[in-house]
Amino acid sequence: MSYTLQEDLENNINNIKMNFNNTFDLSIREIKFGINKKMKLNVVFLGGLVDTDYLQNSVILRIMDTLNIDKPLINKEFINNVANSILSAASIKITNSYQDVLDAIIQGKTVLVFDGFLEVIIADTAKWKERALEESSGERTPNGMVFGFSENAQTNINVLRGMVKSEQFYVQKMNFGSVAKTDVYLLFLHDTVDNGILKEVRKRLEKVDVKYIMQGRVVQEIVDGKQTLFPLTLNSERPDVIASGILEGRVILMVDGNPQVMIFPSMFTDFLQAPDDYTTNYGRFSIRIIRLFAFLTTIFLSGIYVALDKYGGDRLSKKVYESLVTKNELLPTIWEVIILIILFRVVIDACNRIPKNLVILIALIGPILIGETAITANLIHPVGLIIVGLTFITGTLFGNSGLTAAFSTLRFIIIILAYYFGYIGIIIGATLILMHMISLKSVGVPYLSPLIPFRVKEIKDSLYRGKLEKLVNSKHGYPDENN
Repeated sequence: MSYTLQEDLENNINNIKMNFNNTFDLSIREIKFGINKKMKLNVVFLGGLVDTDYLQNSVILRIMDTLNIDKPLINKEFINNVANSILSAASIKITNSYQDVLDAIIQGKTVLVFDGFLEVIIADTAKWKERALEESSGERTPNGMVFGFSENAQTNINVLRGMVKSEQFYVQKMNFGSVAKTDVYLLFLHDTVDNGILKEVRKRLEKVDVKYIMQGRVVQEIVDGKQTLFPLTLNSERPDVIASGILEGRVILMVDGNPQVMIFPSMFTDFLQAPDDYTTNYGRFSIRIIRLFAFLTTIFLSGIYVALDKYGGDRLSKKVYESLVTKNELLPTIWEVIILIILFRVVIDACNRIPKNLVILIALIGPILIGETAITANLIHPVGLIIVGLTFITGTLFGNSGLTAAFSTLRFIIIILAYYFGYIGIIIGATLILMHMISLKSVGVPYLSPLIPFRVKEIKDSLYRGKLEKLVNSKHGYPDENN
């Protein structure tokens, strides 16, 4: 049911109470003022969302000290006078929209409703409870910035403004949700951003039609468009990563309540990079190549081992075959690989979800169960355990980058192809993966750029890290289809 603001104070307050279903934390403070205290106003806010000391000093006391005088105060400019001359709150808004009133209360602001007026005053007195900025546990690096974003979008924007000190830093605010509204922010550098990408992101955001947004993933899937195993958006909770994206002309999407911030566009080579690549010379020419090799290893190594078991027995001597693949183990090689992968996954998930004081218990039981006991009981081959272990260790290089979902699924597909078709199956799988990656686009930008299509100028920050001076001074360009 929708209402409109009325001149009758009691009706307005009753309507607000009905919209909030008489929730217990809706606070209403009545103040009487004017000659013989005949005039009334109500101060409306949600308890727990406002800074009560600030509300008391900048709103309530100011009104009581100024309006409680014995002379007529009511005229056409009364609301403007109160807002502009009496209240000392930093942010004040006058409105006659009932929806603005509801939105303001939800956002932790205070609404002043006067008897006999169609207009109300909204004062920004919000003070949201939030945690302090802490170390980014999901994206730790040996060098560079330590702390990560919090769940409060305004705090995160303030951090970025402290890093990107430019009048071109632009923030666009939107909100989505028909049941519960959530603020979403677009951040970019006005003169640097790729306008085609910006236009495409805005166009896709227009398609967002949801009841509520609890996770940024909801918005990310809509902006990504195509469903694929590969991440088309780089998520990060590190301010230095996001600030670099802004300065490179990318579009940043931030959802209030989520410390993970999205970067558009995001290419495959972005997931081979790490923040400390730019803080040290160590591995500037090799570390990203090593990560690419690790990505290929975590997908294909288990499949190659399975193919070696089924199709390599007649090409290897019996001694070498038994040393590398199988020697009367109870489980066939394909099943021992699949079971080991599942067990490793279970252990990793358990360590992520159980209380921290029990992690060491899993760390002790896991190696005994999977390693020593299984090998002693002749269930699995020692080399099989090494292969699967290497598969998972190489996968950890990518942390929480989003590639985990891709290689975890592709790993099983390659194992099945290797079992039924041998090395030919692995080659076919690799070809199909490459063709799929070539077809992907992140908001219109080829996913494998600058490798496919090949762009010489952008290679200096893809598979290796070029000189920092050239990287900082060069203008990044994106071969997108939106221009």
